Amino acid sequence: PPPVPPRRGGGKVAAAIALAVLLIAGGIAVAVARHDTSDSDGSGGPSAKQSGPPANALHQTWQTELPESHVLGNLSGLPALWTTTRNPVYADDNGVRAFDPETGKKLWTVKTPKGASEVCAIAPQPNSDGVGAAVYDAGGNDCAYLVVFDTETGRTLWSKNLSSGYKTVAPHVQVSDDTVVAGIGGVAAYSISGGAKKWTLYSRGRDCGNDIEWSAGYLAYSSSCSDAKPENQLSILDLRYGDNWKFPNEKRDVEQVVGDDPLTLVLVDQEGNDDEKRYLQTYTEDGKPDKSFRLTGKLGNVQFGNTKLVDKDASVLLSNYGTTSGLGATDLKTGEVLWSKKNTRQVGMEDGKVLALKAARQLGGDPTLVSLGLRDGKERSRGVLYTPGHSLNRVDMMSVGTWGDKLYVIGHPLDDPKRKLVLRAFDIGR
Repeated sequence: PPPVPPRRGGGKVAAAIALAVLLIAGGIAVAVARHDTSDSDGSGGPSAKQSGPPANALHQTWQTELPESHVLGNLSGLPALWTTTRNPVYADDNGVRAFDPETGKKLWTVKTPKGASEVCAIAPQPNSDGVGAAVYDAGGNDCAYLVVFDTETGRTLWSKNLSSGYKTVAPHVQVSDDTVVAGIGGVAAYSISGGAKKWTLYSRGRDCGNDIEWSAGYLAYSSSCSDAKPENQLSILDLRYGDNWKFPNEKRDVEQVVGDDPLTLVLVDQEGNDDEKRYLQTYTEDGKPDKSFRLTGKLGNVQFGNTKLVDKDASVLLSNYGTTSGLGATDLKTGEVLWSKKNTRQVGMEDGKVLALKAARQLGGDPTLVSLGLRDGKERSRGVLYTPGHSLNRVDMMSVGTWGDKLYVIGHPLDDPKRKLVLRAFDIGR
């Protein structure tokens, strides 16, 4: 049987069509000193008539302009802002580079491989050792040049041109502690140390419809084959320990891996296209199906574009809710939507609380950093992200990250025709 090529989207299609990959990174640890501030109207920012910063404005330590990016939205992980290393690292089609956390000066840029051009994709996060991965255009709009690098220095550890018979437009790559899993032409894993290929994913037959998704810890692969038995099967590979769980006769397709602890999938039942049914399915540590909730009613408003699964004991799924600018919390033990917030996005966790940015109620206002109770959504203001041009009033259009006592934000004024991007650092530790 042939290797399974990657593609975007859900549903069963011919194996020759590319298969989707989506990595859900874990939560971001944040250290924030305890202080409680609030604005007069609770709106999360000053009124449009206010000319100066409000009393509870967070201190901006520096800012630096970035070149114009042609990447809009979140294609193959771009643009991306990594803040789980000592230096903030930003990636878009212009390249991958790091900045000094104290001054904002550029420290390094990952070297573009010979024969390659712009960055096509980036891993959602580096691994715990600070190793990251990016994919460059290898020529002819074939995004196939994989580069693995050290985020402390920007030094390339190894690179490979993975061009094949399949032209890859939207590749996906994920870095674990010892493996890089890439969807370029096919789906394969490479050793962090040296880049040797560890395995390739092959189709169960020659006449199959396949769907594949993977996260930091698991790869889920659903297939429907006319020339293989069983005809339908779901396979789950534990990328950390090598376990391979198979579920024969599972007709639901994998749409997304939304969490690793517990393993949580979105499965789609497409029996009858007029009545598509979507489910949130969890699994035990030994790979047995646990809870299954149909995504309907309030659960139907849960969106999985930027999900972050909180710790195993809490079993709370934090995700977009209603729209890409909404935030909600779902109890994975009961299927209950615990709370939801409009115009709010998560940026980290602190002492069991959710750190989030909340948009101002009125145009021309500035977002507010808030802490939210994990189970009750109770809100506390931590300070306003004031900018003279009120450049940060669209929380769903920002690139945001936190590390130590710094909050890093990339945004631009909505009415700026040149789309000038600015990376700003705010002090949230005092």
